[in-house]
Amino acid sequence: MNQQPRIPDPQTKARTVARLRETCQMLDALNVFLDGAIAQVEAENRGNPLYLRRLERAEELLDSRKQENLEEQKVQ
Repeated sequence: MNQQPRIPDPQTKARTVARLRETCQMLDALNVFLDGAIAQVEAENRGNPLYLRRLERAEELLDSRKQENLEEQKVQ
């Protein structure tokens, strides 16, 4: 009733390890590709006026929140 998992033979282990290494290499290559694509999009965004305006608004909002927090701390 209780089946113990069996240890695979050396050939099976070697094939599995080789496939896992190949999979890791493929994932590493995909990560390099995605890093390049992200860098390209970020470079394009840095020159986009809409992106720059949104970034400016986000910084203004952050500054106002910081100011509100400082004022609240002074009151307490």
